[in-house]
Amino acid sequence: MSFIVAAIASVQDQAKFLGDAMGYVKPKFNELDGSMEMQVHQFVMAGEMAGLYGVSFEWESVDAALEGADAISSDSGVQQRMMDSGASVVRRSIMENIAEDGQREGKYLSATYLSGTITDEGQAISWKHAQSGANGFMTCRSVANGMAAWTGVAFAWTDSVDAMNVSRAGIMADPEMQQIMSKNDMRPVGRAIMKKRG
Repeated sequence: MSFIVAAIASVQDQAKFLGDAMGYVKPKFNELDGSMEMQVHQFVMAGEMAGLYGVSFEWESVDAALEGADAISSDSGVQQRMMDSGASVVRRSIMENIAEDGQREGKYLSATYLSGTITDEGQAISWKHAQSGANGFMTCRSVANGMAAWTGVAFAWTDSVDAMNVSRAGIMADPEMQQIMSKNDMRPVGRAIMKKRG
C-alpha cells in the first residue's frame, strides 16, 4: 500500500521546468522520509487540462505525504525554480494505491476517472485484459481530492494508445467487471491521456 500525491501545474518555460524537476526536485524528494517514486507527465488530451503538467509523488503513508509535500513546497530552491519557469500548482490531490500490476513504463499514461465505491475487486480482471495493450495498470482510491465527481482513478502505462484502447474495451465488456461495477455503482466519468516527460 502506498499513497500518491498528484500535483497539477501550469508551466510557461517547459524546458526549464522539466530540467529543474528532474535535476533538483527529484533528488530533494528522494532524501525525504517515506518517499518512494516521482514521475512527470504532461496532459495532451484532457479537455481544459491539456498542456498542464502532472507530477506524482509516491509515499509510504499519508503522514509522510503531508510532511513531504510541505517540505518540497516550502523549499526556497523549489520556490525559486518554479518562479523562474513560470510554474504554479493549480490542483493537488492524494490517492491510495490499492492494486497494481506490471510496470510503470511507457510513452503514454491513460487516467480513467471513476465514481462510486472504488475497490481492488476488478484489478485481476482489468490486468487480464489490459496487459495485451498496456505495460502496467494501477487502481487508486481518492483520499482527498477536493470537490470532484471522481472517487478513484485507473491508470494504464502504454507505448500505444490504440493497443490500450482495445484492451480497455475488453475490460469494460467483461461480464465479471460489469457485475463489480454495478455492485459498487462504479462508472467512468472522464479520461485523460498524458505523455511521459520524466
